[in-house]
Amino acid sequence: MDTDVPRMPSVKNLHPILNSIQKAAVPDAFGVDFLKDMGYTSSNDRSVIKVLKFLGMLDASGKPQASYREYMDHTKAKKVLAGCMLNAYDDLFKSDKNAYSKSSTDLKGWFKTKTGFGEKVAEKMATTFKSLASYADFSGVEPVPNKPTEQEVKPQVEIELPRHPGDSSAHSIGLTYRIEVHLPDTTNVDTFRAIFKAIREELMS
Repeated sequence: MDTDVPRMPSVKNLHPILNSIQKAAVPDAFGVDFLKDMGYTSSNDRSVIKVLKFLGMLDASGKPQASYREYMDHTKAKKVLAGCMLNAYDDLFKSDKNAYSKSSTDLKGWFKTKTGFGEKVAEKMATTFKSLASYADFSGVEPVPNKPTEQEVKPQVEIELPRHPGDSSAHSIGLTYRIEVHLPDTTNVDTFRAIFKAIREELMS
């Protein structure tokens, strides 16, 4: 668990923002401008961006992830949020599987010990956690693993070029290319096959 736990100065608009996410279209990037477009102009609301990144609903650049899109389905939103929390606050839930029911005082003490921050910061962490937890449904929910982003998926492809006829085995040089491929965010196997086929054809030509 990342000890730099995000916290909101005020959680007054946290639930309304979570509701608004379900009503708005999925943005290319979730940033301050998108918050303003949804009607949240207070500087206190901007920290929700860090909260959503911590939960794995946004990547580091603010791009919505699979869990963000799943959360937009109001029939399962609360369980999606719970799964994200189980993953993001994993150390807390390892210490108490029912951490969502802990008191604010107990949570403040846990965050203070875990992160090393002072009373006021730990209190904001606890308040943010409690507000999220009150909006989630943890019954029968498992942690939602963070899906690697396109930038994080870097499989290596090794292709050994054939030797041309007439090359002396004693003097020829064996070359091996190592290529990092950034795969697109898709589950279509045909797309991956086409990518690797194109790479092989390009290098073998």
